[in-house]
Amino acid sequence: MSIINERIQPGRLTLSNLIAELKARTYFIDNSFQRRLVWVEKQKVRLIETILMGYPMPEFYLWQQPVDAETGMQQHSVVDGQQRMSSIFQFVSNEWELKSKYLDNKEAEYTDKSWSDLPNECKQKIWNYVVNVRTIPSDIDRDEITKLFKRLNETDKSLNPQEIRNSEFNGLFIKASEEVANNPIFKKWDIFSDNEKRRMVDVTFGSSLLIYQRSGISNDTPSNINKVYDLYNDVYEKKDEDLRCTFEILEFIDSLFYDHETVAKFFSSIVHFYTLFVVIDYLKAQKIDLANIAPKLINFIEIYQSAETSTSPLIFEYKMASQENTRSKKSRERRVESLFDWILS
Repeated sequence: MSIINERIQPGRLTLSNLIAELKARTYFIDNSFQRRLVWVEKQKVRLIETILMGYPMPEFYLWQQPVDAETGMQQHSVVDGQQRMSSIFQFVSNEWELKSKYLDNKEAEYTDKSWSDLPNECKQKIWNYVVNVRTIPSDIDRDEITKLFKRLNETDKSLNPQEIRNSEFNGLFIKASEEVANNPIFKKWDIFSDNEKRRMVDVTFGSSLLIYQRSGISNDTPSNINKVYDLYNDVYEKKDEDLRCTFEILEFIDSLFYDHETVAKFFSSIVHFYTLFVVIDYLKAQKIDLANIAPKLINFIEIYQSAETSTSPLIFEYKMASQENTRSKKSRERRVESLFDWILS
């Protein structure tokens, strides 16, 4: 690591230079190194306010790509600082405004203004703002860059296991997990908040559903998920089959949600969503008709949410298994068995 540090070139750019490089595509965002670009509005607004107040921000890390032999063009991959860079680019592209509720200085001349409405003085402050950039030579390979990024963020307690995983793995299983997370049902029914998507909670959940396809109900500890990511990183022969089965179940759940608001509201919690997902798979495997399960689910929810839970051993068992260690194999099995037996009763 010390050798890499000796070869990294420090530099300083104005945001005018930085944006020009992005527009020219000589700088590009490669989010295989970092968390997804889903900053919430407050974070974006406060970043621009930081610039306008003249406060410093953390440095950017760029990785040189090999020079194009024909054109002489050399691109740079943004290794660290992607969300900041994307947010700045979005703002100067007039995509959102500096809402006063997120600003420290609510009386400033830039309050509630988008880029096009800013006074020229504010625009010049942004263009002339200087950032620190560190450039990594192109002959340092991707594995070393991945280790570097992981080390850069190792002491950042705000990074969760999935965000670290995203910097370490770039293979078949994480891509399949992202496909699951991008299924329209999760957005349509607000399963995940913007902040949860930023923190890749939806990708972790997508991984859980695929792990179920491979291994059945299991403990979703970070170490167990890492093992599966490693196992299926390069070879994932059942990927298409797992995705097909997963999407079929999600499509059925979507139809349940669409027709029954009570079902949607209760099972939008990922604890209950996972349980419903597995129960639907169990029912399909036993060739049980799914056409009329909605009334059973609604009755289940009504009793669960009432003071009469103790009158039903199955619902009481489900509720107890929903209160602690919800991602453990034992708790998941208890919930699945209780709901499955309730539907068949």
